[in-house]
Amino acid sequence: MSVSGRIAIDVEFIDRTTTAAGSSVNTITLRDATEYTSGKVAIVTGTVGTSAVTINGNSLSYRNAAGQLVAFNEYSRVAFQCSRDCTATDADSNENRCRSSGNVSLCDWQPVGGSIDLQPFFTAGTASYTLVLYAT
Repeated sequence: MSVSGRIAIDVEFIDRTTTAAGSSVNTITLRDATEYTSGKVAIVTGTVGTSAVTINGNSLSYRNAAGQLVAFNEYSRVAFQCSRDCTATDADSNENRCRSSGNVSLCDWQPVGGSIDLQPFFTAGTASYTLVLYAT
């Protein structure tokens, strides 16, 4: 069994202007991609209401492609998406790490492991979330 994957970010904006004197183009590009040839990945999905939800990263487990139970007690990168404004916070230090309001947010997670608190920034209703946790 092997795990492989990629985390990539691609940001590009083009500003074009045409006048009688000619054309002007301004471009900004920011790209980053990391390939992974080993490691562990866990996906956590659920619903968050108006109070925090805690995901205990030290007790996550999943089944790999071979059907074996794999302990997931540390992670180093987190991708987070929530349908409403919400922050993934390090439960031990109370430090905000990833904030999402519909978009995917990616962050490095140090210290490795621990629990994640999802802190909502809305006072009524619910939101759905997805966390992708990568560990070496």
